[in-house]
Amino acid sequence: MTRAVFVLSVSAMLLLCGCVSEIGVSAGNRNSYSLLNRPDALMPLTSNVLANFSLHRLYQKEPHNILPRLEKIFFSEPREEYLAALADISSKIGQRYKNKPDLAVRYHLSALLYSFCYLAVETPSGQEYNPNAVLILRIYNNSLTELISYLKGRELLDKNGFEITAAGGQVITFKSPEFTTDAPVKDIEDLQLCADFESENLINNSRRFGIGAPLIAKMSENQHSSDVKFAEHQMLPLTAVMTFENKGNSSFSRCNAKIMLIDPRRMDKITLAGKKIPLEYDFSTPIACMAEKPLKFNSVFYTLFPAETISQEGLYYFEPVNPDKIPVVLIHGLMSDTKTWMQMLNTLVSDPDIRNNYQFWGMTYSSGIPIFLSAQKMRQALNAERQKLVAAGKSTEKFDRMVLVGHSMGGLISRLATSTSTEEKLSSIFPENDPRRHALSDLDEENRKELLDIISFKPLDYVKRVVFISVPHRGSDLAKTSIGALGARCIQLPASLIRKQKKIINNLIKTGTIKQETPIFTGIDNLAPDNLALKLLNAIEMNEKIPYHSIIGNREGYGIPGGSDGIVPYSSSHIDNVASELVVCSGHSAQRDPLAIQELRRILLLHLKNYPDSKLTKPLELKIPGSFESTGENIEKSNKN
Repeated sequence: MTRAVFVLSVSAMLLLCGCVSEIGVSAGNRNSYSLLNRPDALMPLTSNVLANFSLHRLYQKEPHNILPRLEKIFFSEPREEYLAALADISSKIGQRYKNKPDLAVRYHLSALLYSFCYLAVETPSGQEYNPNAVLILRIYNNSLTELISYLKGRELLDKNGFEITAAGGQVITFKSPEFTTDAPVKDIEDLQLCADFESENLINNSRRFGIGAPLIAKMSENQHSSDVKFAEHQMLPLTAVMTFENKGNSSFSRCNAKIMLIDPRRMDKITLAGKKIPLEYDFSTPIACMAEKPLKFNSVFYTLFPAETISQEGLYYFEPVNPDKIPVVLIHGLMSDTKTWMQMLNTLVSDPDIRNNYQFWGMTYSSGIPIFLSAQKMRQALNAERQKLVAAGKSTEKFDRMVLVGHSMGGLISRLATSTSTEEKLSSIFPENDPRRHALSDLDEENRKELLDIISFKPLDYVKRVVFISVPHRGSDLAKTSIGALGARCIQLPASLIRKQKKIINNLIKTGTIKQETPIFTGIDNLAPDNLALKLLNAIEMNEKIPYHSIIGNREGYGIPGGSDGIVPYSSSHIDNVASELVVCSGHSAQRDPLAIQELRRILLLHLKNYPDSKLTKPLELKIPGSFESTGENIEKSNKN
């Protein structure tokens, strides 16, 4: 008697005896009802296949024999559910053998091949919401993650021509990885899986489900490309996708495989068999890993010893330079550094309109240096960046739409980039009978030129908008306290800067213009409300042709003008005639406040509306279509046919 006849005979006897259970239901668990909420269990579709062909025992007891049986079933009747079951079972067996990586990788490789073939099958009309495709994507992504981990551990990820035999018997030949990124590939020092880390304390989870395994590309600190300067410990997001190419046989027993490493900011979809599949990405984990790394110089050391940290100052990039995107230049404040922008960057890059139209750069400087000198260095750096584009024959159209975002002292530096300063303005800040009113005219030609280079300038015409965050436009009384005075005294200005200042001071002493006790100013001194540099800054005109925005912290509450952020009072942060002003409930680090970040997002989107060629997503059109239309008539027609 065959097994099938035996099963039928027993079933018939049980039915006659009335011992077969009635079909019905019992109380269910809504949380486990969805097909998508059980990532560790077999797909319902797979369980059906195993049940229909009595393969459950083989799967549990002899996993090495299950794939050949399923492949035989698939090739005798190629159906999507059989291919999906092959992918699902391969993945689960691979997980079962996680302590035997050389064996597990063969199953993960089979899972990748089967899931890739499933995704490449032409989707029939009406199957766009097939949940099995989502589950197969999960299998593909998880298996690819495991494969990359294995290849890294065996130092094979960047190799070409090696072979691995998959659990299903397929011989897979690996080709060299292919990069799709604007970053210099030779400067990528290491690749790590985002899945190996869990970000903490970020407001926004900047991740999206799709196809691929998100990676972290660690950029080398000793970059080979001298014209590219990334932020310290720069981590860039990449997404790995693996493709297969059949070697001319229908059973795909021999295949070529290639891992593509794609920057999701450059390409957020891939096309497979005519279908556009969203790329999975993770922007948060690279940012969190970057923020965790200690900087070469902490912010206090950077402020107090500018001569020793000069190698760190200047313009740098948070992402590969792209002349087709508008630069947003972030300028940090007093005793701060690149890390101050991590929270903001993480949220902003998750917005596709921001990501597709903007690139984020930073400007770092020692806040111990006088602000007019730091502003001069920023102007020089930005001008050099524009000249680089011109020399390379690239368009400056997007560069010339630049937005500056300055926090605290960085806001004063931003303001000096869009202001007009002249010799006359410097003289006008002194009373009529004050001998310092004629200070510039009393200088010799060499000293006069050096000083004019710093305090005489025009607005950068390519800066089209400025955002101030917690900026002490009228100074902070904290600079006049004993703590502020101590901080200023501790700053060791570069010897070359001290020589220049002393040279100018000595020249003015000889002419009787100033007294000998005139101090040498630091960046902290410049923040005192009665400081000459701050008086000059408020005396010169800002470019009225561009809009300015203020984001101000007030520890007393949201939307309440007044009070203080603990460092800068509202009376100092507020300036008239700005395009917008938002007060958030925050301390001085308002750039990390979620509502301040959303305000900057609003401003950046507003900026794009000035330029019709901006790449903007279509706004959501909320429509209520009415009732669903019945498809019964169509079924009836098809039955007649």
